[in-house]
Amino acid sequence: MPRHIDVWVDGVALSTIGPVLVRQVYEDPPTLEISNGERPGRYGQRRLMVKRQSLQVAVECQIRELRDLAARSRTAEALYRWANGSKLQLSNHPGRHLNCYLSAEPALGEARDYASTIRMEWTADEVPYWEDDLPEQLTISGAQSSGTLMVQGTVLSPVSLTVTAGGALTTFSVTAGGSTVSLTGLSIPQGGVLTFERDALDNLMIRSGETVLLNKRSADSADDLMAGPGPTPVSYTANASCEVQFTSRGRWA
Repeated sequence: MPRHIDVWVDGVALSTIGPVLVRQVYEDPPTLEISNGERPGRYGQRRLMVKRQSLQVAVECQIRELRDLAARSRTAEALYRWANGSKLQLSNHPGRHLNCYLSAEPALGEARDYASTIRMEWTADEVPYWEDDLPEQLTISGAQSSGTLMVQGTVLSPVSLTVTAGGALTTFSVTAGGSTVSLTGLSIPQGGVLTFERDALDNLMIRSGETVLLNKRSADSADDLMAGPGPTPVSYTANASCEVQFTSRGRWA
């Protein structure tokens, strides 16, 4: 197994921007929020919640230009432009990516020191996990149907849906694992599409075209649909025949 690590931001390799050598990659422990409660009449505390808040990755590199100081500065500027992206990939996490932002910008440091190290950091807040580049998929059809969605990973992953109505769709209920979301009062025509997707903050969005349908959820509906890690039973029922595609990207600690 090679020990060299390649780095990409938004699909562009670090090796393409100039004479830059990766010296080290740091994957720091995630930031956790831990909530504790009292144990009345007993010693100690009771753990109420452990929530992962953020994940950080840092890369240290060197510009391999010994004499031309202007060329070193141009490469540092190119490094800054390259690093300001939103999707980080590392060769030691093949097939996965981290949705993040640049939280510590690269700086040239001592302009004449050809051995100086440049450090940059990325932080993932909304989804502080590595995610699979390609989602797992399952397609089933009928007025009601069920199946098993196999999702790799180490933690729960959100489930997205694309529902193509085979007739006028007025009610739709879907279950993934132990969570159910039920919709009533829909008016989706034959051939129309209903989607369960995530916005930029990883919140569930339910739409038909540009129409938001979150207000069609029943009061007892779950906040989200989650799957994995491993096999997850999924099912749905509707007032008309549908084709339903379930998708989910595995998430890794």
